Amino acid sequence: MYSDGKTIQLNAGRYQAKIVTVGAGLAELTHHGRHVVIPHKPEEMPLAHLGKVLIPWPNRVANGCYHYNGKDYQLAVNDPILQAAIHGLLAWRDWQVSYQSTSEASLTIFLPPSYGYPFALSSEVIYRLDAASGLHVLIRSQNIGDESAPYGAGAHPYLTCNLQSIDSCVLTLPASEELPADRDFSASCLIGETRLDHAIKAAATRLSGRSDLPARRKICPHFYAATNPGYRSIPAKN
Repeated sequence: MYSDGKTIQLNAGRYQAKIVTVGAGLAELTHHGRHVVIPHKPEEMPLAHLGKVLIPWPNRVANGCYHYNGKDYQLAVNDPILQAAIHGLLAWRDWQVSYQSTSEASLTIFLPPSYGYPFALSSEVIYRLDAASGLHVLIRSQNIGDESAPYGAGAHPYLTCNLQSIDSCVLTLPASEELPADRDFSASCLIGETRLDHAIKAAATRLSGRSDLPARRKICPHFYAATNPGYRSIPAKN
């Protein structure tokens, strides 16, 4: 087994994807042999949280402290530079493969209560490749504890147009909120030297992202769909 766990190969038409079990991560996605996300080798530790699924919170919790339902909680600070708890608790855990076919895979995991996050979750990530529309990703969790739990989910692919510079690409993100943001990409804007490192909230129950090259250059295919992204409370099982 590699440092990133087991590797799952998915194929559909001209699309190919590699999924790794550690972090339920997307290690590679290609279309017509062109890279859609920055790849990493399963036998090597990936850059930062490259391709990982982020549960029960994406992004950073400042100082690891948060307040929920009248109580204060302290998470372990694992980003010492910014003094924050970053990207949840499951990015470096080995997920179990519960289903696998040539074009689809389901990975599951149990998150037990801990001092910083005393809530129990059962989570699943489903990757499905479609020959026409590309890669679809469903992230869902069930609260199996006795009280409501704070919850957020995200994914960490690094978009690329076949590993070329994206400075001349145009980006559209149909989001209703940016938490916070210096640039607004709800309408198409040239990426240029812009650096993005913040969370967004979907405008509807489904969020899609697309990055296009200007005319006369190939289009990076649409590849990602998330259902109900953002932060929320999950009711208890009862």
